[in-house]
Amino acid sequence: MTKKSNSVSFRSSRKTSGRNSSRRNEQERRTRSEERRTRDSQYQADTDRQSGLLYGDDRQAGSDYYYSQPDSDQSFYGRESGRSRSDQTRPRQTSSRNRDPGYSRPDYQRTRGDQARTRRDQTRTRSSQGRPRPEYRRTGGSQARPRRNPGRPVKNRRSTPKTGCLIFALIPLILIAVLITFTYKSFKKVEKHKLDQEAIAQVTQDRNMKKYKMIALFGVDDQNNVINDIGSRTDSIILACINKRTKQVKLMSIYRDTYVSIDGDYDKINAAYSYGGPEQALNTINRNLDLNIQDFATVNFKALADAVDILGGIELTIESEDELENLNNYIHNMNNINGGDSPGFDDTGTYVFDGNQAVAYSRIRYFAGGDHARASHQRMVVEGILQKAKKQPWKLKAIIKTVFPQCKTSLSTGDLTRLSLGILFYDIKDSQAYPFDSFDQRYEGTWYGFPTTVESNVIKAHKYLFGTKDYEPTKELKKISKKVSSVADELEPPD
Repeated sequence: MTKKSNSVSFRSSRKTSGRNSSRRNEQERRTRSEERRTRDSQYQADTDRQSGLLYGDDRQAGSDYYYSQPDSDQSFYGRESGRSRSDQTRPRQTSSRNRDPGYSRPDYQRTRGDQARTRRDQTRTRSSQGRPRPEYRRTGGSQARPRRNPGRPVKNRRSTPKTGCLIFALIPLILIAVLITFTYKSFKKVEKHKLDQEAIAQVTQDRNMKKYKMIALFGVDDQNNVINDIGSRTDSIILACINKRTKQVKLMSIYRDTYVSIDGDYDKINAAYSYGGPEQALNTINRNLDLNIQDFATVNFKALADAVDILGGIELTIESEDELENLNNYIHNMNNINGGDSPGFDDTGTYVFDGNQAVAYSRIRYFAGGDHARASHQRMVVEGILQKAKKQPWKLKAIIKTVFPQCKTSLSTGDLTRLSLGILFYDIKDSQAYPFDSFDQRYEGTWYGFPTTVESNVIKAHKYLFGTKDYEPTKELKKISKKVSSVADELEPPD
């Protein structure tokens, strides 16, 4: 029992000593705090007394201008003040921004810094005269600009972009994606013809040809609107030369009666397609013009007429009475082939032609100019379709759906998609016809167009299409040129 009472008394004494120590610590803290306050007050009085002796008695002692009381209970000589014990006897210095604007030091106490500040203040005073003083500060504080709606939380103005702007930016991309998808699927329905590359001559002597995309456009003369590889003569041959960098297009039509070499035999160039299809036609063009064309597109009368009708017609001009009479006859023929009831024209002039009228305009030849005028009309029709399509790109969908399934081409689906979507950027720079210099004459009972000479015309063709100066033709082309010249020399050119 004695041990138990001793342990209890020991615990109670330990608790009592702990309470006494905490009380003593609290008293010591209060004492130190009072000493600090007394010391600071004494320093303030000494500072005010010295300031009054230095600057005169017109300044009130204890003014905030000379001294600002610390807010915390920490000693004025503590870490926050940054002042050492050796600075206790010095009056606290004040910056120019805290001084009374009406006070100025005596001349014997002015320093260069004071003089510079005086000039600066005078300059600021003159520059600010007449300007309204802002009613609030932008930096915050007690005079900060009041909020418009204090009840709502402040939003970060530099947050993510507006959703509406993002949607408007995505709409064109979505439309383009839809158009590309539709175009790609529609071009899958186009009849593809895989060319036999071994049957086509490839002439690469002109290095400038690498900068261009060459496509041969054939219009077959078939009364049933059927594209046959064998047996169909080409009513029109147009070479499209597309600059890969500038997207400028040059058209060069080839007269259908041009006297050329077809695998060693000489005949009209429009017969090559009938003899061996597109391979034979491309091979003949490459050998007789030193070109390297590897793609083609063939259309019939109906496809061309449908394209014009979808675009709402194209403007063409009838220049003579003979042309007018010949045109009306061909319009009647096209109504029988394609169907429809397109009217004829009563007088010369410029009109908006529908599909059958435009195709008939591209076929007429029995008037002054003959095959030359016919080739010129064909280029006018092609240019009119392209220009009208550029102005109405929204009709591209209908053209792709209606016209292209009636065509045959060696171009891939991807190539067709890129070409059709880039129609807005293509610009037809010029159109010419080959041969540039020729004459028409009957030979062995058939009318032909004889170049004068083949070699000189090919040089002009390369300069026109690719900008090549002083092109040197191949040996094979020089042989063809000599053969054609030998036949033409036996004939008498027409007057």
